[in-house]
Amino acid sequence: MRGANRDRTSEAEVAFRTAVAALLEGRSSASLDSLERCLVLDPGFAPAYSTRAGIHLREGRFEEALQDIRRALEIRPGNVVDLHNRAVVWTALERYDRAIEDYEAVLIRDPGSAGTLSNLAWVLATARDSRIRDGPRALAYAREAVRAGDPPAWLDTLAAAFAECGDFANAVTTEEEAYRRSSPPNERFRRRLELYRQGRTYAEWRATHDDSRR
Repeated sequence: MRGANRDRTSEAEVAFRTAVAALLEGRSSASLDSLERCLVLDPGFAPAYSTRAGIHLREGRFEEALQDIRRALEIRPGNVVDLHNRAVVWTALERYDRAIEDYEAVLIRDPGSAGTLSNLAWVLATARDSRIRDGPRALAYAREAVRAGDPPAWLDTLAAAFAECGDFANAVTTEEEAYRRSSPPNERFRRRLELYRQGRTYAEWRATHDDSRR
């Protein structure tokens, strides 16, 4: 019996590796099929739920993503990857209170998570709900993220935080750098740059427009 269980576990691991390979090749449907097989073989295989949640998130199936992340967290409570990803889903659903709660939980466990710092700063700088926005706090988190590294997306967050604080001079120069470094050139960065040059925040603009983070 133990040997049979080991065989199923081994088969589940093979199915998971197949799913990851398919995902890297851009074949999300094939990846989902392999993840389903993995979970049939081993319903407790947490990385399969987490990976499937990521596919659901990218394809806009937010409720399905939440369900898979919930299952993953039941198996490995407090996992920082799952908490971070759940916060991303909450942000997409504009459940900002839940997103902030999860991002803060990640930072308790991993204070140096620059990606989480940047994402939390983005929520605080750009949320549609003005009660959520907190420019100074967003700026503090964004600066801490950029101290760890300065990829274009994190500079974009820093620019949004500067703008929310009313510092449009620094918002412009930071967004210019984010746009210059983006490859291919990120048109959302360029549009935000134009807003900051006009003395407008991204939050003000998106109050009447539908635009995604990236």
